Amino acid sequence: MTKRQLVSSMIVVMDKKILSTPRLYLREIDPEDLDFLVDLHSDPEVMKYIGPLRNAKQVERRLKSIRSGYKATPGFGIWLACKDSNTQPIGWACLKDLDQTREIEVGYRLAKQFWGKGYATELTVGLLNYGFNEIGLQEIVAVARPDNIASVRVLSKAGLVFEKMAYYYKSKVVYYRITKSEYEAASRIKK
Repeated sequence: MTKRQLVSSMIVVMDKKILSTPRLYLREIDPEDLDFLVDLHSDPEVMKYIGPLRNAKQVERRLKSIRSGYKATPGFGIWLACKDSNTQPIGWACLKDLDQTREIEVGYRLAKQFWGKGYATELTVGLLNYGFNEIGLQEIVAVARPDNIASVRVLSKAGLVFEKMAYYYKSKVVYYRITKSEYEAASRIKK
């Protein structure tokens, strides 16, 4: 690879970067990420609270849909979460429609070797900041299965507040929400 190609390649990667947190960054998902995503979605522990395991063909179909969404709904989508120190993918995070409604949800899915390190909270807080301060959203929601204690804890730590039990993604879930004014008030208190 020539120096010019290398620089061009670096520019393309930077253009696809959505946001950075202290230890991570989010970027658009590329076809080259398929193997990582297949591993993620075929892991029974990762998918325990989400739904059935997915095979390579299913993940590839979803990857194409995700990529077409980048143009259809700029600023929203599902992005690959990578470690800032070495670009290693650890999972994905999203800011997208909640189960085909008009509500916008924050979410994440991490490979199990990255659980318990604070990454899910870091990504959620980063996406709340992005949603409120970059996109101008007035409200962001999140859902989790009630028995997924770790995710429920992440939502609470990130500042979202339990509102109700609900039914999304063909499952009973806890429904959390935060408004922009609540987020700004909590941010002022932390300073």
